[in-house]
Amino acid sequence: MTNPQQPDRLIAELCARVQALEAWRTHQTDLLDELLNGTPTVGVDHDEAAPAGDEPDVVDVESLVDWVHDTITSMIARPLRGELTWCPIWWEHPEAVFRLEALRRAWTELAPEPGAAMSIWIRDHLDPCLRELLSPLGPFADCAHNERYRTITTHTPVPTLPVRTQD
Repeated sequence: MTNPQQPDRLIAELCARVQALEAWRTHQTDLLDELLNGTPTVGVDHDEAAPAGDEPDVVDVESLVDWVHDTITSMIARPLRGELTWCPIWWEHPEAVFRLEALRRAWTELAPEPGAAMSIWIRDHLDPCLRELLSPLGPFADCAHNERYRTITTHTPVPTLPVRTQD
């Protein structure tokens, strides 16, 4: 027999999850706006760049490149056949930088946690990110490379979505 309070508890938990997802979506939208409308900095120490609260989060691309190479590309070994594409100069693709920075931030929070946190990071963050990046419609779709390294064609990252300034 089911507990009559169980459906109420389940509904309350689901409502809390929806609220958390909405807050996360809003945060991610704000981060995307900042990245698309701001200028990422390379090699800037965040403590010296500006006093806290004066500037939105900036992406330290140099540090991100090191992290991606140490944590992602050095561990992933799979054939890239057919429509799956990775660009060895991925940092020239704003969408890839944005997605990989989000992945690094999740890593920073989850990697030190005990238990299943690493598995959760792989399932909830790494795998979906790689699916999007390597997708035939992903940011590397027009980057043609052979044997994972040599460029077959001129490297021209797809431009970001067009925007119009408010008048």
